[in-house]
Amino acid sequence: MPTHIVYMLLNKVLNTLVRKKFGKQYSVRLNSLHFIENRTNIYYLHNCLEKISLKSNKPVLISELASIEHYILFNINSALNCIETEINMEVTEVEVTII
Repeated sequence: MPTHIVYMLLNKVLNTLVRKKFGKQYSVRLNSLHFIENRTNIYYLHNCLEKISLKSNKPVLISELASIEHYILFNINSALNCIETEINMEVTEVEVTII
């Protein structure tokens, strides 16, 4: 499956899962340039870091942000196992930026 299709599917899945678990005030968006760069320049010895923007209508507590990061990290790897079959790189870290 082409990388841009994987990106679009993963973005929708993560956004839906976070909204169901933590509330509709959140919106999640993967950084498309960073996601595609991770999959085009494959170095199996480096850690895979994904950058994610979290939009919220309300202030976010640090404890809730940590829970969201762990939830996204688990679900991004689970979804990539199902969607991405050619190049399955495990995401080791998620960098969440609050907008």
